[in-house]
Parts: sequence; structure tokens; C-alpha cells
Amino acid sequence: MDCGSGIPVPMRSDRPGADPAPAQLPERCVSREPATGRMVMLYRGRQGFQYINAERPPETYNRALGLSYEQVEAMEYGALFGFDAELADPQRVRSVREEMGLPVGPIGAAPAAPPPSQPPRPAPKPALPEDIGNFAPWFQEALASVPNRCP
Repeated sequence: MDCGSGIPVPMRSDRPGADPAPAQLPERCVSREPATGRMVMLYRGRQGFQYINAERPPETYNRALGLSYEQVEAMEYGALFGFDAELADPQRVRSVREEMGLPVGPIGAAPAAPPPSQPPRPAPKPALPEDIGNFAPWFQEALASVPNRCP
């Protein structure tokens, strides 16, 4: 569903008795707050987040907790849209990530992206000869054809 902003909003599950926090979700994970990029802690079953001070990227903490990409993304959806949202389920997130060609499975198990290639260095400019001499005979011809305007 799209609410006019161009950002898809996940549909809520209509399953009766759906567990608001699936058992496949971890107790907690680390992420970044979407608006500011500040580090936050997300807790299973709790909408919203808690700001934290951290020195490393979220992936480092989530890898240490043994989390997968799909668990973290499902936690992010749950914290933003409620844990009964369709994409708060790691299995659903996995199928979407596979369709999009994004890494799935344990964080850090995916091959590292290649480093960005450096642009080619410009070729060095050739050095000018020490004696350039009469480099533009046509310029002198043009000057000779212009009438002298000096008195």
C-alpha cells in the first residue's frame, strides 16, 4: 500500500490470533533511527525505540548477537508499524529480500561489497618546450590585417 508519499507501507496481518511478536524475532537488536541516523535499541514486541550511545556500527552488535538480516529488518518494521505488520515476520522479510537480491542469513555471512573503485588519475600534462618560438603565425597575420588604430 502507498499512502501518497511514495513509500510503501506494510499491510497488517489479518490472521486471527496472530502473535504480535513472532518467536523468530530476537529479544533485541540495534539499528539506526530512520530520520536522524542515531543508534537505537529495538525490543521485541515494543513499538518505538530507545536511543543508545554506541561506538560501532549496528551490524557489529547484531552480528555478535547472532542475528540475521531478516530478523533485524523485521524488528525495524515491527518497531515502526507494529509487530502485527506483515513485514514484522522474518520469513516474509526473507522472501522479499531474496526477490530484491539483497543478502539473507546471518549478518556478515554475505560476501563483502567490493570497495568503490577509484576514478582514473588524469594524464599528466605535457611540459611546454623551453623555447616555444613563433607558436602562432596565423595570429601575427591577423594582427597585420587589422588597421592600426593608434595615432
